[in-house]
Amino acid sequence: MKMKKIYTETSVGEIIDKITILEIKKKKIYKKSNLSQINKEYLVLINSIKKNVKINKKFKKLWDELKKTNLKIWEMENHKRLAQKELEKLTKVARDVYKYNDMRAEIKLKINKITGSNLREIKQYTKY
Repeated sequence: MKMKKIYTETSVGEIIDKITILEIKKKKIYKKSNLSQINKEYLVLINSIKKNVKINKKFKKLWDELKKTNLKIWEMENHKRLAQKELEKLTKVARDVYKYNDMRAEIKLKINKITGSNLREIKQYTKY
């Protein structure tokens, strides 16, 4: 079933924002089926802007600034996702270090107890 088109008033800034994001996606996304949808939406929005808005130098300059800003956000999002993966790895390693250091301390304590050692290492950590 094909959905009816929805018409709603939207600010020009919001449409230009969406267009700049679609322009970025056109360069960053390679899957053909996704590009088809991106191009379809892009053409609808760009045609609407060309038909209804006078694009002068000042407007075009702001459009370019918005695109640069959105590209920077795109790049930061990618870096954030990569950093998150690394942070998850780091967290696992850190937990393992705590676990094995605790095991090490227990083993040393047992050795000292069964040998009657006069000296014993005392450890106290915050629970994790």
